[in-house]
Amino acid sequence: MKTLISLVRFFIFFVAVVSIHSIGFGQVAFDVNPMAPARESSSIGLMNQLPNSRMVDVQLDVSALFTPGDAAVITEYTVRIVSRHEDVQVADYSPRTELQSDVFGSMQISQKGDRIREAGIRGEGGYPGAGSVQGYAYYHDNSHETVHYAKKPSMELLNAAGTLERRRGVYFKVRQSSQTTLEGARPFRIVFEVPNSWRADLLNVTIEAAGLENSHSKRPRVLSTQHFVVALYQEYDENAANAATRYVRQQENLKQFAKTYARTIQQRSYPTPIHKLGAKLDIYEPSIPQQWLEALVYQQGVSYNLTKLSHLPVDVRVAILNYLDQKHLMESMSGTIQNASMVSRGVSQDFVRR
Repeated sequence: MKTLISLVRFFIFFVAVVSIHSIGFGQVAFDVNPMAPARESSSIGLMNQLPNSRMVDVQLDVSALFTPGDAAVITEYTVRIVSRHEDVQVADYSPRTELQSDVFGSMQISQKGDRIREAGIRGEGGYPGAGSVQGYAYYHDNSHETVHYAKKPSMELLNAAGTLERRRGVYFKVRQSSQTTLEGARPFRIVFEVPNSWRADLLNVTIEAAGLENSHSKRPRVLSTQHFVVALYQEYDENAANAATRYVRQQENLKQFAKTYARTIQQRSYPTPIHKLGAKLDIYEPSIPQQWLEALVYQQGVSYNLTKLSHLPVDVRVAILNYLDQKHLMESMSGTIQNASMVSRGVSQDFVRR
């Protein structure tokens, strides 16, 4: 019994410590458009690298909102945009890497130098009985020299950009400077090379804010990480646009149900304090996987093992099936080689009835 009480006390202390250390990581809220049209691109100089492919141009608008008083803590943020398919590759992107200096134009440098040369010779000589001779010679040379030249000012990184995962994605790093601000909306443009049959797709977007945790910190660290999924659709393709709209709606619906039933889900995952403590100590597996929502939304395909989610409330399970149906439709419209098969309707019905 004493051992049980000690474990419970340790659990309470552990939760309190975790809660304390988790404070202060909500200094920034990011947002990105949930849908984006893909326009046919005819960019000059772009060469097709994949067979039976074409170029589409996509623009994402990323917004950053800082909590009042915390803007100076965050010094940079990084946006990672990655396709879920190997046969969708990045062909071009903007903005590119950019450097900036607080000095306008070149710097004028002047160097001055003085050179003085002096020499003096004194001599005395003579012959015995005939007298003596004295002589003195002095030389002085003073020259002044001034050199003017221009020097480029030192540059600091303002924006950085490059490709990721064998050109399946791209990253954009934006830094704070004396001439710019991190807050507000910024457009990021990507040109993707896609299969000719491509009509719609899903993009994984991850945004990380980095900076100093407090005034005593010496090294920057990641302060916040937020994930998004953006639904792309071929411009002027009404069916693809409708599919993307329904996907966004079903994703938001699923997240809302997960939030509404959060307390019930928590209780079913850890029925007693002992179960909670066992999960913290990695000796107990929760009834419902902790990252179930992230796995459904941010991982490719729909082949998730639904039996692991049988303890969820019925309304949440129905929302999961509706979301997976729409996710499967979006990924099947990508025209890529990789296509995950949807779970059978019989399994889906049994999943809801449990």
